[in-house]
Amino acid sequence: GIKHTRSVLNSLFSGALAGAVAKTAVAPLDRTKIIFQVSSARFSAKEAYKLIYRTYLKDGFFSLWRGNSATMVRVIPYAAIQFCAHEQYKELLGGYYGFQGKALPPVPRLVAGSMAGTTAAMLTYPLDMVRARMAVTPKEM
Repeated sequence: GIKHTRSVLNSLFSGALAGAVAKTAVAPLDRTKIIFQVSSARFSAKEAYKLIYRTYLKDGFFSLWRGNSATMVRVIPYAAIQFCAHEQYKELLGGYYGFQGKALPPVPRLVAGSMAGTTAAMLTYPLDMVRARMAVTPKEM
């Protein structure tokens, strides 16, 4: 009914907000990772620090978040779907195993989490390619 719909919408919104905040916080590190993935440079923590610092000096502070808007296009639906699906799968498995309204044992929780991650990844995977390309594309393009 309405209570269930409200719960689903609350889960979707909560997951979306949590995903957006978390990914925005680590966006400079994520962009650095992608740059190393597409370049021939050898990764080390020291080189990653140098890359971040050079980017900051050359392009400014906010350039460290270049590509984050594309990340948000992928992360917000992914996190919303994953969080909501996890809650739904836990409820479904709880009813199946007789734990309705109680905490699930570890194995059904693992299954619920795996199913939620799979569901979210299947529905949002195409957006990941767009995000990766935008993160490494020069600002002018």
